[in-house]
Amino acid sequence: MASYTTKRILIIFTGGTVAGNVAKSNVSLDVKSDPNSFMSILHNSTEIVKQTWNIEVMTSVVELFNIDSSNMQPENWTMLVEKIQERYDEFDAFIILHGTNTMGYTAAALSFALENINKPVIITGAQVPLGYLGSDATTNLVNSLRLAVWSYHDVKGVMAVFGSKIITGTRVKKGTDFDYDPFKSFQRGELGKIGRFMRIDEEALQKHVSYLSKFKPLAIQLRVLSVKKYFDTKSIASLTEFPGMSPDIFQSLVEKNNIKAFILRSFGAGDPSSHLFQVFNYLKEKKIPIVVTTQAPSGVASFQVNETGQYLKEHDLAIPAFDMSIESITTKLAWLLAQKCSYEQIKQKMAEDLHGEIIIENELI
Repeated sequence: MASYTTKRILIIFTGGTVAGNVAKSNVSLDVKSDPNSFMSILHNSTEIVKQTWNIEVMTSVVELFNIDSSNMQPENWTMLVEKIQERYDEFDAFIILHGTNTMGYTAAALSFALENINKPVIITGAQVPLGYLGSDATTNLVNSLRLAVWSYHDVKGVMAVFGSKIITGTRVKKGTDFDYDPFKSFQRGELGKIGRFMRIDEEALQKHVSYLSKFKPLAIQLRVLSVKKYFDTKSIASLTEFPGMSPDIFQSLVEKNNIKAFILRSFGAGDPSSHLFQVFNYLKEKKIPIVVTTQAPSGVASFQVNETGQYLKEHDLAIPAFDMSIESITTKLAWLLAQKCSYEQIKQKMAEDLHGEIIIENELI
């Protein structure tokens, strides 16, 4: 008799487009899916895995909540982390069925929260709901399962599988509402591609995995899993600069709304207008961190290119985001605030590469 390796997979259902949480249409049926709908489509795939890879896949499903991902809140990220904690010793991998609108935020949040996880946490979803003509739900779920039990590479940590892409959790960026391949890896961080075959970027995957044991040993069991699961997004104001923006907005948000940190999408390579310098000085005096990123879709906020950015750097007035995505900036900042980090600690940690979210490179001018 053949002997099989057993892999236990927990599928965590959260709703989203994949489950039918979309606006009604005159050309589509209004189909809603429950967790059992997804279990039934995996049967043939698990049989193929058993026969070709000698792996017996045991799948279970749990419905944690069922919401449109636009309604995802930090409390939902905490619930996801807690569910993974609760079932950590029972399962070898976790697949999260999630809506596409905030998938990048959830992937980044879980990357920071599950610091030394030793198992795959794979987030996936669909552009077209299960049960609709042309649905990509089955393909994305089956591909996530394939990666979850893949034994030819060291697969662990938080990542997204969608369309043909495998992306590290801190670099997941949605680029379109239409294509079957809507997600891209922001700036860098693509771990591989998945189609008929899986093509893993071994160097990128090794780097992704290396972050998981950066500060603590990998968590083989729950008792050594390092979890920091809370996020304070309510204390953050995220603003986009435009010519003539009033400096008074910042002080008003601090004094009237108790804002404790800012994200500013500025110009160029992180180059705000000089008429906002008074704002930066005010925030430094108040010990309120401000992270400056760029409005350029593929830009890098380095404070090293233009005069106003250089001024911020020379006077230590702001934190340059470099190549961090807005999803990683937001969740990382909220994560540090929830840990009650000091102003100086936030400045230090935001510029530290914890899970592949930021690469600091000096410009050669």
